[in-house]
Amino acid sequence: MHEIHLTENILKYLAREEASAQRRIKKIYVLLSEFGGISPGHFLEHFRESSAGSRWQGLDVKVQNIPYGPELEISRIEFA
Repeated sequence: MHEIHLTENILKYLAREEASAQRRIKKIYVLLSEFGGISPGHFLEHFRESSAGSRWQGLDVKVQNIPYGPELEISRIEFA
């Protein structure tokens, strides 16, 4: 399933960002294109499933729909 592959790649990205910053991530901001075919609720459902049992379980994820642009973009990361 496309969404699971997508969220697994996001978790790998978050691991690289934490390692690079040497700080723990506390919140991410995600932009979803309305033409991308995934709703914010559906994305969050798959993210929660993929992150269950990981250090990102319960991570604060803010999702915003945008009218056009890439299917998904992490626009900002906040570190603890």
